[in-house]
Amino acid sequence: MATDNRSFTVKAKRYDTSKRMSGRALQKRRLAVWAEDPCCAMCRRLTAYPSGFELDHTVPLFKGGEDTEANCQVLCNGINGCHEKKTADDLGYRHRPTIGPDGYPGE
Repeated sequence: MATDNRSFTVKAKRYDTSKRMSGRALQKRRLAVWAEDPCCAMCRRLTAYPSGFELDHTVPLFKGGEDTEANCQVLCNGINGCHEKKTADDLGYRHRPTIGPDGYPGE
């Protein structure tokens, strides 16, 4: 019986995930970067540890950035957080804010 390898080949074409840090080492890096500056790098809002921010690469990995602590920054997360905006900008997408039931953009 043949196995389906399509999902593995699609991931391999995007970027090499073996270079990416994970596990305890990643959590140690998250704490170190947040302790150095707990504010969002874009809007300067104070973020909470551990779930109030996303650790973001200043220069994205797919654009040749390194997976080092010097290339990491704290960005606030959420529906209209700075991490979502930066990722959309890095990929060339236009960020669309969420619209509330009253017709105004949400936060």
